[in-house]
Amino acid sequence: MNQAEDRVVIFADVLGFSALTEGNTLNVEALKALDGPFASNIDDLLLAHQDPLARVFSAFHFSLRATLQLAQMRHRFTAITFSDSAFIATNHLVEATDLAVGLMQSLLSQKVPVRIAVAHGSFAALRFRSDITAGGGDHAAHFLGTGVVRANAAEGCGIKGLRILLHPSAEALLNDPAHNPPIARERRVRIVDCSPTEISNTVGVTHEVDYWRFGRTAEAKAWHALQDMWKDAPAVAASHYEATAEAIRRMWIAQGEAPLKNLRRRTLPKRIQRMPLA
Repeated sequence: MNQAEDRVVIFADVLGFSALTEGNTLNVEALKALDGPFASNIDDLLLAHQDPLARVFSAFHFSLRATLQLAQMRHRFTAITFSDSAFIATNHLVEATDLAVGLMQSLLSQKVPVRIAVAHGSFAALRFRSDITAGGGDHAAHFLGTGVVRANAAEGCGIKGLRILLHPSAEALLNDPAHNPPIARERRVRIVDCSPTEISNTVGVTHEVDYWRFGRTAEAKAWHALQDMWKDAPAVAASHYEATAEAIRRMWIAQGEAPLKNLRRRTLPKRIQRMPLA
């Protein structure tokens, strides 16, 4: 009997996409304008960027494609994308977290709120089919496994904000040199504790990946993007950005910096430690 291979599975999901879809007209022409590599009409492209649904949807898929193209040069993976979310299966934890960090950094800078979870378990992609006719289409993506279930559960465990959450099955791989190579210090998986109020979730998520590692200019852009999203968020969504800023404060401290005292400040204080990533 053939058994499904164990893989490290990423689940990424855009936050608030249902409300965004309900609150905006689905403008197919705007989506088409943003999907192409070049604009045939600059006025159409500018109008498309002003459509919040089209902008978020297109930015998510553009960043996902770019992140996957970069990862493809380093390792093998299986990616399955649909609507505002994606599952990606890799062989090793360090590969998965590298991919998740790159995606989070790209989307945050573009003001696209996303939560990502990483889990370990079985994964099998059985069939992908697309049959398009003049009057419609029949599309199917058959995949399953405990890695899929666990990643989905971790993302929806109740922890708020723009985070990369580790399911306990993935956390168990941190001390495995095959998944977290000790000799590659710059690539090691860096984690921080979730807050004491967050670790009581029923899934058992207690740690998250430290993704707050930018060069100086990129860090300022990402922080400004977070502040802009927080300022413009409806009251019902503000807690997601507060939780994000609190998590970034823990990442900042873990990197040897003094605690951020004001999470609503527009400009970050000067770093004590020099970041290794550009």
